Amino acid sequence: MKTLIQTLFISLILPFAAMAQDDRPQVMVLGTFHFTGGGSDYINSEVDDMMSPQRQAEIETLVEQLAAFNPTKIVVELTPEAEERFNATYQRYLAGEHELTVNERQQIGMRLAARLGHDRLYAADYQSGMDFDAMMGAAAENGQDQLLGRLPQLQADIEALDARLNRPEVSVSERLRVFNSEEMLREHNVYLTLAQMGSIDNPAGANEMTNWWGRNLHIFAQIAQLSEPGDRILVIYGSGHKFLFDQFFQDATEFEWVDTLDYLPAQ
Repeated sequence: MKTLIQTLFISLILPFAAMAQDDRPQVMVLGTFHFTGGGSDYINSEVDDMMSPQRQAEIETLVEQLAAFNPTKIVVELTPEAEERFNATYQRYLAGEHELTVNERQQIGMRLAARLGHDRLYAADYQSGMDFDAMMGAAAENGQDQLLGRLPQLQADIEALDARLNRPEVSVSERLRVFNSEEMLREHNVYLTLAQMGSIDNPAGANEMTNWWGRNLHIFAQIAQLSEPGDRILVIYGSGHKFLFDQFFQDATEFEWVDTLDYLPAQ
């Protein structure tokens, strides 16, 4: 009798479970470079004038490509307490009273939201510092020359890539396709290099990477908490976060991850 009841229960529940899976929010993470150039990252990309007529036309093309995903919500890299002020600026933009600044939150986020008729954008961020000096010092103190040696090479590789990408003939979409490629994302295993720095008594690397993983988990949770069944969420964020965001949304059973490269066609 118990087996029969269990069978009936499963037969009733499974269709609803399947429906729930089909209705999972879709999430696509667009990893970007900062359009303003510079920044506080360990390695910062060099960029030319993103307000030039050529780059503005390329951003319009990018927005057209992203619009094909037809997101229902657009999330930008901004602390939640700044969301109301950001959306007030967006409303002024819709009313023709604000010119977009060079920041990618406005150039991509606001421009795309307006194109799709959204009445607002969403903010997600969580602040947590990263003490590089503590990690480098701990590695030097413990003679971890092999770990330290990887960082100059990584920096040189990324600076060389930036030099190749920051040219007039490379469009914004082409550059972002590289930033969202598997080859580029593999470089983020450097986090695990950093995590090894230090010793059992002074695990500086593990401590700082715990902060980094924690920050990204907090942001993931914020995005998850604003999601609703059937949503298609576009997350516009610094490319350094994409590696972990993709992992989280791929592994979370409540979401369907969408590959950004599907919407950034190769030229």
